[in-house]
Amino acid sequence: MSDPIILYVDDERANRIVFEQAFKARFSVRVAASGEEALTVMRVQPVSVLVTDQRMPGMSGHELLEQARTLYPETIRIVVTAYSDVDPILRAVNDGLVARYLVKPWDRAELEQILRWGVEAHTLARRDSALQLRLMETERLVTVGSIGAAVLHDLQQPIASVKINLELLAQHAALIRAVLPQLAVPAEHQRALDVALGEIPELIEDLGLASQVMQGIVEHLRGFLQHGQGRAADTATDVAGVEPLPILRYAISVCRDIAARLMAQIVYDGPATLPRVRLGATELTQILINLIANASHSLVKGADGRVLVTAHPVDGGVRFVVADNGVGMPPEVLQKAGTAFFSTRDKGTGLGLSQCHRLLGIAGARLELESAVGAGTIARFTLPLV
Repeated sequence: MSDPIILYVDDERANRIVFEQAFKARFSVRVAASGEEALTVMRVQPVSVLVTDQRMPGMSGHELLEQARTLYPETIRIVVTAYSDVDPILRAVNDGLVARYLVKPWDRAELEQILRWGVEAHTLARRDSALQLRLMETERLVTVGSIGAAVLHDLQQPIASVKINLELLAQHAALIRAVLPQLAVPAEHQRALDVALGEIPELIEDLGLASQVMQGIVEHLRGFLQHGQGRAADTATDVAGVEPLPILRYAISVCRDIAARLMAQIVYDGPATLPRVRLGATELTQILINLIANASHSLVKGADGRVLVTAHPVDGGVRFVVADNGVGMPPEVLQKAGTAFFSTRDKGTGLGLSQCHRLLGIAGARLELESAVGAGTIARFTLPLV
């Protein structure tokens, strides 16, 4: 049996020379200057590992990967990209086009380790396709996690900037209110100005809560990536519990724009006060936004769509229900709902419901789903009281 072949594709000649010189002593290396040339090589001889640059003239790396997946599914596919290309890489990972990705400039030792892994995975594929499929799924999750770590790092500064600017906005609003009586404002503009100034505190409060939620998500995921496990909730918040009604109202306000675009509405039906539940504010916000957003997306435009959100105390807890009268799901789709990366929307990631299942599971709760085509979907869960 011939040595496993590694094919490197890059339109820049210098990169091809560097790759070939770096690895030709350890692997059987072929290089190609374009996607078309790469496919020609793959037609002539079997390729174990395909490593391609993302940005190339003519056929892009993504297009090459799509054709390679169809024509040579056993070939292990790896893409080389820049940090600015995170979106296409996420799509490539989500579509199963690549098993790994590399960020320019690549590290020789890291790439050699990945190439060795790719050769072994390709050999495994010929022996046990089911085992190789599970291996690819694991690598897919690892890849998403590594991309997530980079994104989390980049989110820190924007979130801090939002917090600072919110404080400045509150100060500016207070200054405007102080000097406004001294200004000669035309009567026709006075009412609009009063309405705008009256809305600013609520907007600041909503944006402040949004930044807190983002910061909580970042800290939670960063802890998960660093230590292999996430916190179920902030310890202090978990002990004291969280008041669910403000979070519920905030989640509805976040999703209201989705419903408005479909000429639909989101309605809360429940008591004016609710007892504190044992879960972190960040986690409860994530759960409610995911469920309400999913319900809103399922509505049909102009069909009197409605999302009804209810919450009421039960024995030892609070029962939350999010019900819609949208398109609903057939049994085979309902069975897959909540599986990571499974989505019925074109631009969906399939991570929202799986996140809800995970967060509720950590809290000792369970998400229940009911759905019927043409009748809508109902999501329920109960959180214990503090």
